[in-house]
Amino acid sequence: MKRKVFAFALILIVALCSCALPSLGEKLRVGTVNDDAAVLADSTVKDVETLNSRCTVQFTVVTRHFLGGADTQEYADRLFAEANLGAADALLLLVIGEERYAVTLGSYADQLITAEQLSSLLSSKLRAPFIQERDYDAAVGSFLLAAASQFARSEGVTLNTSGLFGNDASTRTGDTGTKQSGSSWNDLLRGFFSEDTDDAYTYEQKESSGGSGFSVRRIIIIAVVLILISRSRRKAAKPAKHTPPRR
Repeated sequence: MKRKVFAFALILIVALCSCALPSLGEKLRVGTVNDDAAVLADSTVKDVETLNSRCTVQFTVVTRHFLGGADTQEYADRLFAEANLGAADALLLLVIGEERYAVTLGSYADQLITAEQLSSLLSSKLRAPFIQERDYDAAVGSFLLAAASQFARSEGVTLNTSGLFGNDASTRTGDTGTKQSGSSWNDLLRGFFSEDTDDAYTYEQKESSGGSGFSVRRIIIIAVVLILISRSRRKAAKPAKHTPPRR
């Protein structure tokens, strides 16, 4: 009889404790940074809140040290649901100790960006500073700015990113970063010979290409430059014609 009473009491205690445990998203502060891992600067927190004041899509950032074996994307999805985030919300989860990350989007935000675009932004904007450089402020800033710009382009609106995450200039939707017509030849050549920075060209693609650093376009440009140099030297080598003096 005593064993039955003890067992019943134990089950009751466990049940009560389970009910008392808060959900993952119960204490989540929406529309700002939840830096449980304590890796982000105060300026990053302020910039996230300022960016949210300028965007339709609202970003919530969460950092954790470890997830105890839980799947990162499933954990992010559960956080999103339990925090009652809405259609125009986006959740960015960074797991510092496991070097993993995930993004969960509400239904409206999901319509503004394709899965391929989101994957590309994560690879090109977040992966390097997060994993290679361990600069978590830069990882959050570069990704959120890129994602917010993509959302704005899809909405057809103008996004001002001035003063956010060290960015000094405002960004207008549809701006592809094309150089102005007044750019110098040095800037033009530097653009051809520099590494590709297109968002669609992801980190994984760069690694797998193992490229030599020279594309067909670059080879053509090199040939054109050499031809122009050769012609200019030939012109310089020709003797100048002198008009004989009149007598």
